[in-house]
Amino acid sequence: PLELREIRDVSGRRDTRQLLRLMIFGMMFGCGLSWFITMQSMSKDIFVPIFVTTFACMAMSTLGTVAAVMGFFLEAKDFIEAEQIANVWACVGFPVFFVISSVSLSAHAHPFGIGGWASTYLSVCGLLSGAFCIMVRLREEKTSTTRGYGNMSCVISWLCAIIVVYGRYGVAGVGVVGTTRVAGIPASVLGTFLCAPILLLLEGEGAGSSRKKYQVSSTKSKQKGLVLSTLTRSNWFAPLLAGTVAVFLASSFYAIFIRGCGIDGSFLFGTGDVIKSQEDVFSHVYGSSRRTTGVGALDDVATMARKSVVHTRTMVAAAKLSGSGIWTSSNFLGPVMHILGLVSTLPSLQCLVKHSWSGPAPSSSRVMLSLPLNILAMFIGQGIPSLIAASTIGLVGGIMQLAASQ
Repeated sequence: PLELREIRDVSGRRDTRQLLRLMIFGMMFGCGLSWFITMQSMSKDIFVPIFVTTFACMAMSTLGTVAAVMGFFLEAKDFIEAEQIANVWACVGFPVFFVISSVSLSAHAHPFGIGGWASTYLSVCGLLSGAFCIMVRLREEKTSTTRGYGNMSCVISWLCAIIVVYGRYGVAGVGVVGTTRVAGIPASVLGTFLCAPILLLLEGEGAGSSRKKYQVSSTKSKQKGLVLSTLTRSNWFAPLLAGTVAVFLASSFYAIFIRGCGIDGSFLFGTGDVIKSQEDVFSHVYGSSRRTTGVGALDDVATMARKSVVHTRTMVAAAKLSGSGIWTSSNFLGPVMHILGLVSTLPSLQCLVKHSWSGPAPSSSRVMLSLPLNILAMFIGQGIPSLIAASTIGLVGGIMQLAASQ
């Protein structure tokens, strides 16, 4: 173990305080980072939610900082110690301290909204997971295990960022106080594109020359983490594309089939909006006294009615969103059209992701047949911004495939 190993400094003398310095650095850096993020995010909240969330974030930051430092400095033959810390961080610490943070249950903000305990906790964990990925990626001596743990931490960081974005802005920005569009683009769609470059930190098994020393021995042992054997420098863009498409399709599926049925985040945490009808979708625009919403007079977007532009855009978005879900629409025509739009994007997106990863280029005739389907999805799926974004990716990708085949 690290605390029992004989370590010598540059002068050759035995160093008996390395573990102590590592723990002090982890506590100072991790706790300072957690304190800064928590104060910036939850400064308007009361004491109890801030204290509980800060405690959980400090514990995760300290453990994550130690894991990142060990992941960078330890030799490949001793990397198992960094694995143990990372496993404790991800499999034990993350769920345990998430539950501890949920005890706060702040009444001032939605758990996954801005200033909420869940979004603050996930922001800290995402940053620490990304730091671990970067530190492992910068190692000079690498094995399939180091790359697998680095890839897993990269995916965790990306997922935390995506959850924070959609928890803050939702699928269409309905019920969000503040700016929900940037240059006409919905904030959730723009946030998905901005989070996608995190996946560029993923590392495959075929690139780099510093791995040859341990490549033979690592392939014989059991692979750990997320090992991407087919990811090379030629398809480095494929994870970014696949992740973005998956998020848009998942959010579209949620808006059509899940939103309003009562098993969303409101059901899990007992707070926030419980949307059970078309009137509940509009409650954030006009205000509502319905017991199913739990929206107070000071918490909804009706307080911003003086700003007519924002109010009008929110009303239009709520109208489109209410007509896209099977649980919130007043008739079946709207959900059926959005389901057809979602299905119409699948052929082109499947070909695009498969081709970008490792598959052969699809035939020109198949691409030509899928292009009109994306145009159709853009027209009939107006209620869900993520569906429009997915169809746009399919359309642009198909055009690029046709241009490459020419």
